[in-house]
Amino acid sequence: MTATAPATRPAADRDRVLATAAARRREQRRRTWHRSVAKHVALSLVALSMLLPFAWMVTTSLKADGDVFAIPPQWVPTDPQWGHYREVFEALPFARFFLNTALYTVAVMAGEVLVSIVVAYGFARFDFRGKKPLLLFLLGTIMLPGEITIVPGYIFWAQVGDTLGVQLINTYWPLVLPALGGQAVHVFFLFQFFRAIPRDFAEAAYLNGAGWWTILWRVFVPMSRPAVVTIAVTSFMGTWNAFLGPLIYLNDVEKFTVQVGLTMFRGQFETDWPLLMAATTLSVIPVLVLFFTMQRYFVPSRASEAVR
Repeated sequence: MTATAPATRPAADRDRVLATAAARRREQRRRTWHRSVAKHVALSLVALSMLLPFAWMVTTSLKADGDVFAIPPQWVPTDPQWGHYREVFEALPFARFFLNTALYTVAVMAGEVLVSIVVAYGFARFDFRGKKPLLLFLLGTIMLPGEITIVPGYIFWAQVGDTLGVQLINTYWPLVLPALGGQAVHVFFLFQFFRAIPRDFAEAAYLNGAGWWTILWRVFVPMSRPAVVTIAVTSFMGTWNAFLGPLIYLNDVEKFTVQVGLTMFRGQFETDWPLLMAATTLSVIPVLVLFFTMQRYFVPSRASEAVR
């Protein structure tokens, strides 16, 4: 008996340690599972709160006039009025509004993306006198709200038109030309990506005979495709949903964008809510299609920028 006691004691201690470790792992897994469930429930509630207005917009577009403010609210229309979507195009030149918005959005997006790429490349890869103050000044403009430039901008374009003897107000030029200056936030976004690319790639391309312009479009832009797609998507969304600029500069109905055209469904004393919600639903579709199509680029680039 005295011969076996020393052998059994370490074995018992080992079993007790293993049992304790297994219990701790089970407890850790249980806590991790509880945290995961709580996190997903919280995120689901947040997502639901964001989807409710969209769902209400879609259901309202299918309701009869008398059911819009019915008590209790009707989430699912008993008699869906699909004809409201046809009436949107019959009541107003909404197809023309869509075409105007598409052309205006593509022009602004192209200008902002191309100029932002070139400017960010210059800041990221070249050293020149005054680079740091100029970059700080550019980043400082991000803090300026766009609303403070509306009145000076309108006066500026009106005076430029008078000086040149052309009519710029009631055209798209005051809306498109500023895009050729790029967007400070887009420049900063691309600047972070370009700066993170190792110089070895650029030097290898340069030794193979590529110029700096070729290096930009053949090396930097392909390697920063998620960032480029991200600023293109955000530029598209911001321009498509722009309201104040087109409202101020455009006077003729046939030149209106979708967002300005939506206001025509609201009268002084009453609003045609089903038609307004139907038109709003249609106006959201291009943005949703673009976002979900480009999401595989858009979301990872946002995450990597947060890490930077």
